[in-house]
Amino acid sequence: MARRLYRILIVISIAIWAYLLFTRGEHSNTFLISISFLVFMMFSMGIHGLLAHSVMPKLKEPSLAYPLLMALLWGILLLLFIFFIIPALCPDFFFLDLK
Repeated sequence: MARRLYRILIVISIAIWAYLLFTRGEHSNTFLISISFLVFMMFSMGIHGLLAHSVMPKLKEPSLAYPLLMALLWGILLLLFIFFIIPALCPDFFFLDLK
């Protein structure tokens, strides 16, 4: 049941990103960036929840590698988001003057 919820969360976040990508001209840059960060958090929660429920419990408990791998995955997702997703939504993202 939990895996299904995390998959639904991932699908919803991808659908919202697609909507934002196709309607980016109708929204302000501040709105696009704010909503896309919230959607990124939904997407990363879905990915981490799906992976956490897929790993066997005996691999998670005594190991320090599991939290480090999850942190590495989140860092990679964040970098992909900042350098690929945000510039696709706002082409002038790195040169914005948000007031």
